Amino acid sequence: MPHPNELSPYPKEGRRIAYAIIHSGDSPEVFVAQDEEVLQRVIALEVVAASDPLQLGIGAERLRELLIAEEWGFAIQEWMAATGTVIDLYPDESIWLASNIPEDRIALELELGESRIFRYT
Repeated sequence: MPHPNELSPYPKEGRRIAYAIIHSGDSPEVFVAQDEEVLQRVIALEVVAASDPLQLGIGAERLRELLIAEEWGFAIQEWMAATGTVIDLYPDESIWLASNIPEDRIALELELGESRIFRYT
């Protein structure tokens, strides 16, 4: 039986997350959230709204309007265009839990040669 922390509020869907990788500077920034809507709000607040308006040029006013209107996705798109920064957004990904790959499954698949690396052509 799975640990209570592994139980999903959506029993048929399993655990899901949304994450984004922002490629700017020397190392990428990673943001993780419970879903795409929360992720967009986080990026809008932590990245877009935290930007220096002097570096955004004429796009700063448009970004302010989008943020006030809570148009998170459009604000992020405008910010990417204004800064030339790429954000890779993954809105619905599985979380791997220990209960997804129990030790007996691993041993069985390896012993039976079910994994591709053990198959001979």
